[in-house]
Amino acid sequence: MGIVTAGYAMFALYGLVVFLEYPLLSSLGASTAELLEHGSALLILGGLFTFFIALTRE
Repeated sequence: MGIVTAGYAMFALYGLVVFLEYPLLSSLGASTAELLEHGSALLILGGLFTFFIALTRE
């Protein structure tokens, strides 16, 4: 159950980064905010990987 929770947390963190991208544009700059958003896409990959681990451990 902890693995699935970690996967959902990664998806939620990615959603938070995408949600905060536009308010952060003025303070961070456009290129940094875009880099943060695109870099955080690795959280989606991590979340999918944790779900795969959870499925194979059952």
